[in-house]
Amino acid sequence: MQFITLLTTLVLGSTVTAHMELGWPYPFRDKANPNAPQAQIDYSMTSPLNADGSNFPCKGYQVDMDDSSGAGKSIVTWNAGGSYNFSLIGGATHGGGSCQIALSYDKGTSFTVIHSYIGSCPLSSGEDFQFTVPGDAPTGSSMFAWVWYNEIGNREIYMNCASVTIGSGSGAAPATKFSDRPELFIANLGNGCTTVEGKEVQFPNPGPAEDVTTKNSVADDSGSYTGTCAAVKGISGSGPAPSGGSTGESTSPATTAVAVPSTTTAADTTPAADTTPAADPTTLSTSTKTMTSTVTVQTVSPGVFATATASGTAPATTGTSPADPVATGTSGSGSAMVAGSPCSTDGMWNCVDGTSFQQCASGQWSVVQMLATGTQCTPGQSSTINISAIARRRGLGRRIPRRAPRDFRP
Repeated sequence: MQFITLLTTLVLGSTVTAHMELGWPYPFRDKANPNAPQAQIDYSMTSPLNADGSNFPCKGYQVDMDDSSGAGKSIVTWNAGGSYNFSLIGGATHGGGSCQIALSYDKGTSFTVIHSYIGSCPLSSGEDFQFTVPGDAPTGSSMFAWVWYNEIGNREIYMNCASVTIGSGSGAAPATKFSDRPELFIANLGNGCTTVEGKEVQFPNPGPAEDVTTKNSVADDSGSYTGTCAAVKGISGSGPAPSGGSTGESTSPATTAVAVPSTTTAADTTPAADTTPAADPTTLSTSTKTMTSTVTVQTVSPGVFATATASGTAPATTGTSPADPVATGTSGSGSAMVAGSPCSTDGMWNCVDGTSFQQCASGQWSVVQMLATGTQCTPGQSSTINISAIARRRGLGRRIPRRAPRDFRP
């Protein structure tokens, strides 16, 4: 009998090498990117950047912006001043962490941060994150970049980039000019500074308060990075962490503003057989979760979202997908633990019914996530998780299309 090697779908514990990627907009060389040459597709998009910084930025794929084959063709047009979303997909969130998104107009020579997400980024596969393109952002060809520092696991930096177009917009100019916005925070690339496991990175300069989302799940984030952050290939360079090795709390005012979380979706992570976006993306989710409040979202136009109402403050879940926490459970029971409920041992795994899993991170259980299609785990809680392939008869397998982007524009 032939067995499937699972290390490329779920690498666990301290040996984790990767598990989240930019799902939308489609990054360079992603299997879902219609512009990616077949011979150049990267089937390990979830891997972190090389520790020596050799493939920083963008895993080196920013060169596709100059590719005459069209590999760097724009995926989507966003108008200056408009509100949009990006999504993250993968198999393990490593407790969340902190993310930044940025735009580059010089093909990766420099990056300007347009939003920082401090804590809880991400907590589930298929999660959408809202942002606003600065009203004075230059128009034309641009490169969108997502950077992630995971909370639990090896000290790494994850980065994916996508080709986008910034269209003209309207409205008042923002209080902070585009040229005055910060550069990306860069660590864990042998540049003199390192993030601290179990902490959610507090960016030393996250940007204007209106472009910062803070949802810390760690009680004490002091000392979230140490050392002096030197520039990498001329990009960034944040200087030393504050005395005592603390996080480098923001020098921007009111950086602890909390944004109302949007509804997130649990999405299939199986490689897509058909990447053509559906006409109505709102029908594609398999289950819906509201993290901290019940939020009604009105679609203004494709990719433009406006919060209509927000009711209640208690966590709520809907749907019957196995990704929904349904019970408190006990050790060895194989039952799901309520997301956010206390747990005693960080790093502890919980296999739920053999089909999904969650992890203890910063004293709390994470949301439940589905295993990769064709795999199973041994139910119960343990310091390790036993993953194996499900034997199936020839001809019975099928591939499930990947979730279409919310702000897809034909």
